[in-house]
Amino acid sequence: MHIPSTSSLLLLLVSLTLSSITPATEAAAPGPSADFLKCLKPLGSSKVLTAKDTAYQQQRYAFDLRYTYQPSVIIMAKSVGDVQTAVKCAAAAKIAVAPRSGGHSFEGYSIGGQDGSMVLDLTAMNSVKVKGDKATVGSGIRLGKLYLDLFNQGGWTINAGTCPSVGIGGHALGGGFGLLSRKYGLLADRIVEIEMVNAKGEVVKASASSNPDLFYSLRGAGGGSFGVVTSFTILPFKAATKATSFSYEWKIKDYAAVLKAYTNYQSKATREIGVEMNVGPSGLELYGIFQGSKADQAKALAPFLTAAPKPASNDVREGRQIDAQLRFAFVEGGKEGDINGLSLKSPFRAGDSHYTKGKSIVYPSALKDSTIALLGKWGAKKPSGATANYIIVDLWGGAVQDTAVDATSFIHRNAHTVFEFVVEWDQSAKPKPGKADCKDCLKWMNDMYAEFLADFKSAGYAGPLRGYQNYIDAEIPNWQDAYYGSAMTRLKKTKAAVDPTNVFRFPQSIPL
Repeated sequence: MHIPSTSSLLLLLVSLTLSSITPATEAAAPGPSADFLKCLKPLGSSKVLTAKDTAYQQQRYAFDLRYTYQPSVIIMAKSVGDVQTAVKCAAAAKIAVAPRSGGHSFEGYSIGGQDGSMVLDLTAMNSVKVKGDKATVGSGIRLGKLYLDLFNQGGWTINAGTCPSVGIGGHALGGGFGLLSRKYGLLADRIVEIEMVNAKGEVVKASASSNPDLFYSLRGAGGGSFGVVTSFTILPFKAATKATSFSYEWKIKDYAAVLKAYTNYQSKATREIGVEMNVGPSGLELYGIFQGSKADQAKALAPFLTAAPKPASNDVREGRQIDAQLRFAFVEGGKEGDINGLSLKSPFRAGDSHYTKGKSIVYPSALKDSTIALLGKWGAKKPSGATANYIIVDLWGGAVQDTAVDATSFIHRNAHTVFEFVVEWDQSAKPKPGKADCKDCLKWMNDMYAEFLADFKSAGYAGPLRGYQNYIDAEIPNWQDAYYGSAMTRLKKTKAAVDPTNVFRFPQSIPL
């Protein structure tokens, strides 16, 4: 079971880039008891890291280095058996368990969201095996390596996000939207079986026919609340023979006409196209992937481009799906265009900032003029100290809506548009943990979000405020309803059944 994590962040990278970093100077959290360590001893000293170990300092942080929570112990699991042993010991010691797949939780929940948790790192459990029309995938794999391994085993791919350092665990269990979702649905929709270690340390499997309540709960609300997912069985698909990746840019002054054309395009767009719009101080950028040739991409995007102002620039490339995935992975280092960069093995690395704050809003219908005006207003502002700030506007619809709202715990099936608000303030290759927050960055975020919340209510959008749980935010109003809505009643029943002593807990876990 894994913590939701963002579309844009890799503990493997952190372990590499933080090797020379001295520990933060905050007061040490209470260490593990002697009985707890004795229980963990069968795992071996190399898999059990405490504050006394040098490796602990390399592994204690999530991808976002704002968070300096101190785990009681970090378990570097290499097998399902390791996970079972660790969970049994934590449960006996009444210590919270925080599974960590990629470590991209926007609130640091993959390291517990609090001091004293046991972090169960799943990085080593990253195998991919395709057999027939199914793929068994270890829960510690990152999306970049998953794309590469599927491609190398017969030209397969999957519908997931663009960030190569994000772990499949939190991404899939929180829904998993990406540029192929309009055609193939969410990543959670391609999962047919989940293997999980429960609070008793037992291995259970969940599918439509086995443990259906757990299967329902894991696909949409599974991040860290019910158990430790150790593997997924997914239905990959053969990549299109041709895939066309594209980007178009406009000046920020053109925001109103561009965004009006964009929001109206949602109902006209073919399922073959996946797009997102970034709005920031430097302007607007539309980028995406079309399943087909460059000529057909032009036809598919024509309803939008003819309604929008002429772009200041564009870059349209026909190639393979794997090349399109690499293009929008924003990998740094190594040879440009080398698909092996998706593995993030040296000299390649993810280009994401290690200091960021994000929030989200799910819009149920086409954007109102007042909302578009706010996008232009706040997108144009540049906070002092920010290395990047932008608003991502994703067009949903298509195959995301094909799965019934009550078939999984993912409630945002009928979303029209989803916003992710992002601010970053450190792009260094070797960042240090625990730096002071960028106050102006957070002010930009909070002031902007307050205006968007007020607009959501006054503009007359239907239904209550919703947010996307993979962009989890501790400050979102009424988070249980915003992320899980009517699914919460069933989620609480599942929680009580599989984790009655609340072993798997963090500040926004499903409550008993």
